[in-house]
Amino acid sequence: MNERTAGGEATERRGVPALLLLAAVAVPLCIGLGFWQLAREGQKRDLLAEVERRLSAPPCSLEALEAIEDWRFRRVRVVGRFDERFTVLLENRVRHGRPGYEVVTLFHPAGSARPLWVNRGWLPGGLDRARLPAVPPVSGRVAITGYLYRPNRPAFRLGPETWRAHWPQVFQHLDFAALEQHTGIAALPWELRLEPGSPGALEASWPVVTIAPERHRAYAVQWFSLAALVLVGVLAATSPRRWRWAGRNNRA
Repeated sequence: MNERTAGGEATERRGVPALLLLAAVAVPLCIGLGFWQLAREGQKRDLLAEVERRLSAPPCSLEALEAIEDWRFRRVRVVGRFDERFTVLLENRVRHGRPGYEVVTLFHPAGSARPLWVNRGWLPGGLDRARLPAVPPVSGRVAITGYLYRPNRPAFRLGPETWRAHWPQVFQHLDFAALEQHTGIAALPWELRLEPGSPGALEASWPVVTIAPERHRAYAVQWFSLAALVLVGVLAATSPRRWRWAGRNNRA
């Protein structure tokens, strides 16, 4: 074996600890991320099952909710009037490949219940963002049914909301504190999402989760596959057979 061959083999052998360190870090990390995705799949399935249970329950009144701790996805039936002086258009809502808005209008229940903001559903928008869509009016006393919704964490915003000099307001997400400050109306800090067929409902449908449980399982398979690939690659690069084979070639 000449000095150049011996030096090259020695250099390669010195790289073995680095490869083993890579495997020691990358393989457990990939396996851990795979099991985390499986846990997320289970959480999503439990959430969907609980939401399905709540949405299949009979609607209750707003007064009956006082005895319930968690209001998310609870169905309610409310009688009252839409206050079309106060409508918010939630922008950047894309459906069917088209940009549009979700229409949220203040609703005054009959009796002593507090007002609430009702999401009537989606309306298509145009290419000119300065021209807002015409919102179909809803007049008179109506009975509406929907479920209560509020995100678990603050919604991501591209920038601060801009308050317009006239209605409707155009927001990225509902800001209940700002709405109360500018209107002087202490509405419930919850969004009532109308069910299809309710008076005033537009295209009323919303996904419960943004990523389906099956997608998390697919991600887990990818992480486990990557861990196996790293492990096989490192074992192949550091196996004694590989060094014996390289040594025979060098001598040849």
